[in-house]
Amino acid sequence: MAKQREQAVQLKNQVQALEEELAQLHSNNQIIWGLLVQIGNRLQRSSTAIKTAVSSLLDYDIFWDEATQYEFLQAIDNSNDELANFIVLITLAFRSQSQTLEINIEPNVLQEILATLQISLAKNNPQIQFDIRYPSVGRPALVDYHYLLLALSLVAEVILSEEKEKVVFSVIATEDIEYWRLQLSHQNSSLINIIRQFLEQADDIASIVDKILPENALKLMTACRILHLQRITLCQQTPSSEPPSVCIQIPIDIKSVQHEQL
Repeated sequence: MAKQREQAVQLKNQVQALEEELAQLHSNNQIIWGLLVQIGNRLQRSSTAIKTAVSSLLDYDIFWDEATQYEFLQAIDNSNDELANFIVLITLAFRSQSQTLEINIEPNVLQEILATLQISLAKNNPQIQFDIRYPSVGRPALVDYHYLLLALSLVAEVILSEEKEKVVFSVIATEDIEYWRLQLSHQNSSLINIIRQFLEQADDIASIVDKILPENALKLMTACRILHLQRITLCQQTPSSEPPSVCIQIPIDIKSVQHEQL
């Protein structure tokens, strides 16, 4: 009888834990749908801007000078880029949440990923000073090259879109026995704290999702999911680090470590 009661208690606890997990999933799904509705409104505005500009250019009753035509074309180009970016983000968010991303974890040279990240960020944000440092050599990281680069790019995009000041954004990589550690630093401590909270509370985002723009919340949710699927987690760090930073640890290819020890 005692054993049966113990089994009944364990079963009850398991059911309760499952119910809490389902409730959390339901809450997060509602939040995601809310974000998608807000982004959908942005898509509608971009579509309307394109239609308005095209209709104006096609109005044969009005002669537009060259400067005005250029303004219309620029509005079409900008709105089209915004539409394309939102569609890619929504698709990526759905695939990451439904676990249909084809994550291929294999040994990759982290330095190559960071070098590509630096080139991309500098090209798209010439007004920002980037400080991306890493050792010239090191053991391979166990990651998906494309999706790690994508996740880091999403986090960087959030920082750069929320903070317009001309300040330094830095990424510093160090290597230890089991992990590569990436420390992302920026002077805006509140923004860094939001990113850290997203990484810490990936399963409970209700309290932090309203602190940033809807598209940035969706970017962080997607980046966190991609990192999680590659077993990339937060490092232990002191909360008073200066400048404010968030640290993630990336698994190293243990086979390469064992090979070096032989």
